[in-house]
Amino acid sequence: MAHKVTIGSCDNGTVDGSYAYTMIQLAQARGSRLGPFVRVKGSGMISKQRNRMVKQFLDSTKSDWLLMIDSDEQLSVANFDKLIESAHDVERPVVSALVFASFGDPKSVYPKPVPVIFQDTPKGFLPLNRYDEDAVFEIDACGTGCVLIHRSVLEKMRETADPNQGQDWCWFWDGPINGEWIGEDLLFSRRIKNLGFPIHANTGVVIPHHKSYWLDDKHHKKWQRENA
Repeated sequence: MAHKVTIGSCDNGTVDGSYAYTMIQLAQARGSRLGPFVRVKGSGMISKQRNRMVKQFLDSTKSDWLLMIDSDEQLSVANFDKLIESAHDVERPVVSALVFASFGDPKSVYPKPVPVIFQDTPKGFLPLNRYDEDAVFEIDACGTGCVLIHRSVLEKMRETADPNQGQDWCWFWDGPINGEWIGEDLLFSRRIKNLGFPIHANTGVVIPHHKSYWLDDKHHKKWQRENA
């Protein structure tokens, strides 16, 4: 994939130092591959900030791809290369890296690490705790911690926007579905799938996520052993 990639992120006015350092490294090493950066600064509802990011990407850049990444993560040059090499504008227009969220776990001194790649089931979105390592495969939903999206997907979402939402706020929202609160990233994924676009995960691209420590697949494997 030789198209331009715009990196987009949201923050409340500050970013993690390690995130900033990896962005500097990436700009130095892969500047010819990168389009304009998009940064949305503000607080409040994350869905509002993410919508502003996508609108700015579509209206203010000519890049073919938007790489959404949270400002408390690390993206190495090697992982950037591996992620974009696994993408394709038609066959794999949405590719997520492997990012972990953390939730309290009474059985362990560590929070429970949850990979934010999901299967959409009648019982709701279930995280894929068992996955093939260093593989690219189709999934039903992903978080937006580190996800690469082709421009055509976002444009189609805008073209088919609900009139009540309007074309500037049509990508992200959250709310109750069948009595359960669904986050903006999962509803975003569900709409992408409903429009006929596949979503893939690349589990060879593991993105450290800064909580009280850098959370990655080593912690997830430890939790798996403890809960086997």
